[in-house]
Amino acid sequence: MEAPPQPIRRVSALSTIGCRLSTFAAEAALAWRRAVRGPLLWALLAALALLLIALPGIEDPALLRTPYALGLAWALLLVAALWTGANAYALDRERTLLTLPLTKPLRPIQLWLARLVANLLPFAVAVAAVGALLAWRALPPGRERLVPLLPPLESLAKADFARFQAEGRLPRGVPRWRLLRAFREARENHYTELKLGEPQTFTFALPATLRPGAAAFRLSGAPFLGAKESLRLEVTATCAGQRRTLIPGDLRDNGFTLDLGAGLLRPGEPLTLTLARTDTADVASVLYREYCDLALLLPGSSAPVNLLCFCLTLLATCAMALALGMALGCVLSLPVALFTGALALLALTSATLAPSTTVADEQASCFGRLAAPLSQAIAQPLRPLVDLNPLVRLFDGLAITPRELLAFCLRALLPWLALCSLPALSSAARQAQQS
Repeated sequence: MEAPPQPIRRVSALSTIGCRLSTFAAEAALAWRRAVRGPLLWALLAALALLLIALPGIEDPALLRTPYALGLAWALLLVAALWTGANAYALDRERTLLTLPLTKPLRPIQLWLARLVANLLPFAVAVAAVGALLAWRALPPGRERLVPLLPPLESLAKADFARFQAEGRLPRGVPRWRLLRAFREARENHYTELKLGEPQTFTFALPATLRPGAAAFRLSGAPFLGAKESLRLEVTATCAGQRRTLIPGDLRDNGFTLDLGAGLLRPGEPLTLTLARTDTADVASVLYREYCDLALLLPGSSAPVNLLCFCLTLLATCAMALALGMALGCVLSLPVALFTGALALLALTSATLAPSTTVADEQASCFGRLAAPLSQAIAQPLRPLVDLNPLVRLFDGLAITPRELLAFCLRALLPWLALCSLPALSSAARQAQQS
């Protein structure tokens, strides 16, 4: 007599998830050991210490050389991340060993994510070392930048376009969007002169959630044209019936920052600042751009919080370079992947950091008309990083807010990681079919 069939044991969903997590952790640990097996991590930490300690020097109170050293350290991190990412897939693909991890209960996307996280851990250690070295410096707190209430540039550009169109002065063969951009650039880069006996008044709308603390008024750029010794300025601040007159005593070629003191600002109230000249001899000029060079610095985040946001941004860029190396390692050999990735990073950085050209410069030649859209397309993946501008903000005393950091991750980091994961998934699928 045959024995009754045994009931099939169903594996619970919880045990399946646990099995996948344990396999994910094992693959991540294997990738971590591969990443730190050589002298890469230790050489990386030694080079970072050399850059951030020896190059700026211990006595660097003005933080003049530290940003230069930090830029070199950033470049070193990106190249090392590119090499590590290419090494994560290139050797396994060349030795046809990529299908071996897929025999485990692990999907290709999970394998790619495990190797990304594991190879990113050494750079997290390096970024933490960078943050610890920068914490020795007297970094300024992160202040929030508030611009004055001025007419919107877009509406001014449209008004100029309509006026030129009615007068028949629009050039032929130039698209409408380029003309609007030209009018907007002309308005934004227009210089206002602070003349003797003609004070200029600007209004700032203070937010209702204003944090307590001292605020500052900043005039940046190169407003004094090298003749700051002949100028005398006076700033009058008025808010909620209170009035305070301040005289900036330290005029520099790149402008000045004037502390308004505590107790003057009122949340939700308008602040009026009047900038006037008090010198008697009209032998110098003060030129500034209202949309770019005038700002009110409000209390924001502390220096450690601003440094933490900067380190997270630095780690995100390392993740982008690592993902690019992994994508190239899935289709190219290790030396070719490193060379191609270095060229790609160089092209992205050059196009992103290149000075912006005007519409007139772009229309001057056929090469300019072709090169400008190409440069903008190349720099598009890193455009959110340029808008964030973390290195300048860290040393210039401007806040890197968590909201801006989240926007950078959503607009740049996550789409970049998703795009770079496609070669790994397709390579794993091809090798699985061949086996």
